[in-house]
Amino acid sequence: VIGITMHHFEKTSIYLRTRSNASWLCFFLYVLLLAIFSGVALGKVRGLQLAAFYVPISFLCTLHLPLTIKRILLICNITFCFLIVSFCGIQGFLYKNYDASLDSSFVIQALANTNTDEAVSYLKAGLEELLLWGTSSLLVFILCTICLTKIIQISSLRSKSIFALTCVLSAIFLFSFYQDAWRKRFPLFVYTDLLNAVEAQKDYWKEIKNENKGYLLSAKNLISHVAEGPKTIVLVIGESTSREDMSLYGYTRNTTPRLKEIEAKDELFGKAQEAYSTKFSTVPAFNSMLEFDIKAPKKEHVHLLALFKEAGYHITWISNQDDLGIEAEYASFADKMVQMNRQRGRSSASFDEKVIPELKRALSKNYEKKLIIVHLIGLHPHFALRFPEGTKATWSKEDDVAKSLKEMGRSRRTLILKEQYNLGMLYQDKIISESLDLTKKAAGSAPVDWIYLSDHGAESGHRGDFVGHSSKTLGGYTIPFLFWSNEKTYSQERNLLSNRPFRADWLSFLLLDLAGIKCSFPTDNKSWLNSAYRWKEPDVITSLKSSSSDSN
Repeated sequence: VIGITMHHFEKTSIYLRTRSNASWLCFFLYVLLLAIFSGVALGKVRGLQLAAFYVPISFLCTLHLPLTIKRILLICNITFCFLIVSFCGIQGFLYKNYDASLDSSFVIQALANTNTDEAVSYLKAGLEELLLWGTSSLLVFILCTICLTKIIQISSLRSKSIFALTCVLSAIFLFSFYQDAWRKRFPLFVYTDLLNAVEAQKDYWKEIKNENKGYLLSAKNLISHVAEGPKTIVLVIGESTSREDMSLYGYTRNTTPRLKEIEAKDELFGKAQEAYSTKFSTVPAFNSMLEFDIKAPKKEHVHLLALFKEAGYHITWISNQDDLGIEAEYASFADKMVQMNRQRGRSSASFDEKVIPELKRALSKNYEKKLIIVHLIGLHPHFALRFPEGTKATWSKEDDVAKSLKEMGRSRRTLILKEQYNLGMLYQDKIISESLDLTKKAAGSAPVDWIYLSDHGAESGHRGDFVGHSSKTLGGYTIPFLFWSNEKTYSQERNLLSNRPFRADWLSFLLLDLAGIKCSFPTDNKSWLNSAYRWKEPDVITSLKSSSSDSN
């Protein structure tokens, strides 16, 4: 009997030791999984900061504690795990697609300036990466949850070393929540701060009309002279349109046949061979184009449209984008606001041809000084919604572009998006050229200027297996800049101007020059048409060129 009892005891001991070893293995696997996933998604430093939260609380599950407390700890750990894994998945997706952190101004402005349809549009645009990060997050969470259910089966023996380790880990855990910089890294606080920041941004846009009154007063003090006589300026702003995919700029697919014809026949039409935006998303791009980077005479905020309004210009804003942020910050200066897009979200199939009759109407108005701004939906993703059904390509599906992309190993998805992007460009060629034709017809003998540029560019497979917004490649910043004026002095300098680079954040200086508005701060060396113009390449472009062999 004693022998049987001892044998049974030995078997039980072996079983318990085996189970305990397996549970400890699950503990280390749990920590390793979260460490690797957070390190890949966030980087080593931020991944290490998160470890200060989940390691201590998971270690508590290994202590010799009552079952009820262990169950509570299990629930807490699963909640922590979900917060951390979901945060890593979201942040990893944002880093990969937009090179942006969740608490960046880019994300805050995007969330404050979006709606359900638009959010779905962005998610669909990055569906492949989204599925990858989403699936990875779900898999890691499931494995971690299984590990946690095993960890609570551990019951560490009471000892001084275990007690000391528990105290150290608890101190790290408490310090992480106490230290402000570390606490803000914990997902729950990141989400809370993000929601507060989004609400604050929305409130700011709601109150911006009152602020604009201050900008008008500031403009009044800054203007020193306004040229007399009539003047019309038409500014057409595209969306996500890269010059790299325009045949006008040498692209092998004939995506801009009308603009090429205009260039060949009209000596008053010109372009900058090299032009860049300094931002890769809409709201920051508009801020850079229609505000001033000046510090004199005072460190005050200066709005271009406030200066135009104070100078006596009638401002018409025609938009085919349902954009709360842009409307609040800039369209509120307009004497007439025309919103063409009646569908919520930029994923709506609202074709830019809608703006043409409104542009014609605005040009016909009898105002001495007119600034007409046309904001197109352009080539904003989804690209398949940016051209009418039945639009036919002027190139074959197996042309040099397609062959080159295949040789570079581009995916089928990229090839499809590239085709859609180019068809959208073909449609934009029609809209841009029609806006110029209307401007020419309305010009008469009065001085008229027409400008087209895009708020930012888009990567279209030239530098990677990706088509869309890009902060990490030149494609995200390369834009077209087109110019027409019935003042013949500019046509005489057409070749000179063509070789003069342009940067979108200096657009405001050019527009002041064209309008004959003189201010108490210098503008000549940043106005593209001025003989005193001095080119300085944007830092972001220099940085991207130096990190890439492609210097387009």
